[in-house]
Amino acid sequence: MQELTIALGLTAALFHGVAFILYNVQSKIGKSSPNAASWSIWAFLATLNALSYREMTGDVVATLQFFTGSVGCILTFLYVLAIGKFSWLKLREWGLFALGILATLVWWKFRSATGANMIVLVAVIISFIPTFEGVLRDPFKETPRSWILWTLAFLVATTNVVLRDGKPIALLTPIVLLIAHGSIAILSTQSRKAKFRQAA
Repeated sequence: MQELTIALGLTAALFHGVAFILYNVQSKIGKSSPNAASWSIWAFLATLNALSYREMTGDVVATLQFFTGSVGCILTFLYVLAIGKFSWLKLREWGLFALGILATLVWWKFRSATGANMIVLVAVIISFIPTFEGVLRDPFKETPRSWILWTLAFLVATTNVVLRDGKPIALLTPIVLLIAHGSIAILSTQSRKAKFRQAA
């Protein structure tokens, strides 16, 4: 069983890493339009999420994917910034970014891994709103391939936590992120793009 859970942890991390590479390619060629508010918060919070999740669960294998995501978010943010694909943040998006900073301050103040992880999770959920709304209005803002890979990575991670007899609280983060990434994949499908094109 231990070999299986290690393999699942590595698989989730691999899916996660490949999705970031694919997303950067999509951004470069204009197939994805990264939202500056979402990605700035994700780059900011990804490491905190990985550290707090590891402390909360004490499970290095289950956390491997989150550390891959941490590196991926930061590098993707810097890459997309460098190639000039971000637009300037709006007032509401600055508020979301401030929420990310607040989560970090709570983490440093109280040093509660579970509390910090839950606050980070709430901040990440809120940070999905600009990307979700953008793709809801225009499915051409994203391409589903990378989002499908991220969704699969969180599905594998959720399965892995269950097999490793993780606490229910440890399931919350991968399940929520599975739903969040999956929603972007669904909203940017080719069938939805075809309907959007017909309605235009």
